[in-house]
Amino acid sequence: MKVTVSALTNLSENEQQWLRHFRRSKSMNTLDIQCEGAERKHAGNSKELNDINTAWCAREQELLSWH
Repeated sequence: MKVTVSALTNLSENEQQWLRHFRRSKSMNTLDIQCEGAERKHAGNSKELNDINTAWCAREQELLSWH
């Protein structure tokens, strides 16, 4: 998923909230740790897990574009 400014504006409110949360991560390692914790906390809630995954992908692209 390539993230552009227009793609970020198309995120749902919940996806944007998760992206803001994941922006605390400054490396892929930290992002993965945060994501694993979020997934454990919301296991069984497929909508929440989808939002977490979308936000993780967006943050991954942001981190990769910095390097």
